[in-house]
Amino acid sequence: MLCVIAVAVNAHAAYEATSSDWDGLTDFVELAKQEAGAGNVELSGSLDYGKLSPQDAVILLHPETTLDLESLSRFLREGGRVVMFDDFGSGDELLRHFQIERVALPAHPPLELRHNAALAIAEPATHQTVEGVTRVVLNHASGVQHKDLSPLLFVRGGPGEPEKTYVALAGAVEKGHLLVVGDASVPINAMLRFPGNKTFTRNVLHYAFTGVGDVATRGKLHIVSGVFEQVGTYGDASESSSVGKLHVITDAFRSFERDGLPAPLAYVLAALAALGLGFWVWVRASRVHHAATPRYVRRVPLVAQGGVAGHAAIIAAKGTTRALAVLEIKTALEEELCAALQMERAAAPDVMVRHARERGLLSTESGRALRKLLAYMGEVETLVLSRRAEVMRRVHDADVVRCSREARVIMDEVRGLS
Repeated sequence: MLCVIAVAVNAHAAYEATSSDWDGLTDFVELAKQEAGAGNVELSGSLDYGKLSPQDAVILLHPETTLDLESLSRFLREGGRVVMFDDFGSGDELLRHFQIERVALPAHPPLELRHNAALAIAEPATHQTVEGVTRVVLNHASGVQHKDLSPLLFVRGGPGEPEKTYVALAGAVEKGHLLVVGDASVPINAMLRFPGNKTFTRNVLHYAFTGVGDVATRGKLHIVSGVFEQVGTYGDASESSSVGKLHVITDAFRSFERDGLPAPLAYVLAALAALGLGFWVWVRASRVHHAATPRYVRRVPLVAQGGVAGHAAIIAAKGTTRALAVLEIKTALEEELCAALQMERAAAPDVMVRHARERGLLSTESGRALRKLLAYMGEVETLVLSRRAEVMRRVHDADVVRCSREARVIMDEVRGLS
């Protein structure tokens, strides 16, 4: 772990203008100062478009920032020069803006360093920037193509591959000039030890500083690399106000894609996630669970039981109309009378009373009481059959008790005299 931390602390970003490591740019900066003079070389972590003049040149080395294409385009149209060394940075946006397409280099180039196709060797075309250049060693480069731009360097293809794939192009953009190289490693310290790389880089710096042909510009060389800040706009600022805001958002997403979450934010999110998980565990662990009685030993409610007990529970339930209890009494009374009178089924109240009187089972007074009781319970039955709930509510517990008492008295008399 300590070794990992030590490596992280000592790590540095590639393409740094002040780094003398193998992937730094101190040798490139020294060549720029020799070509343009130290006072004409601007090195900083930002590019102020508002301070650019048409006599200046902007050199982009492996940019990792969303470029202000509007400002760069206006700068080129008014006579500025833009040079970009880039293979896998954010330079694709600038290439697409000028219809320059990236293409893959040959997989089996006949000229390569150490038998490594990634270290292909490029040869010069016909252009002022390749005068005196024999070969340029590349490092994981990408090809570029455009039908109107002039080729500077190309890589020969192997059998079955394109004869030439260009890795550097240059051309005019109205008054200005654009030069792109599909390899950001060409000007780094380790690659400048190759004579062809050094000569080509010096020629590119001369092209950027002095301009093309007989046009003498000799402004400043603004060198930026990697992630750099872009300040202001070139030309009409109103055209780029909204675009500048969009670049900030795009840069944020690009930074997230490249570097992931910033460490402080990652720690905060991890802490919040840990707290959330801990709270969830605490809530779950502290919850009191009551023992559940198994279903097979639970008491079955009377209303859910069958037989006499279940039927009685339903009749006596709080929400059941008391009219049903009256009907139960009526049914029981009629069954007792039918058995005593030897009748198959219950008849009209008057018929049943007459038969009971004829057989001497009831007295005159009890006969009148039976007739009156059966008439009342018949009316209740009619109410139940009509399903008029508001009428059935008129039957109360007192009515049930009265009917039960009178029916019991009558049946006791029938049983005693039979």
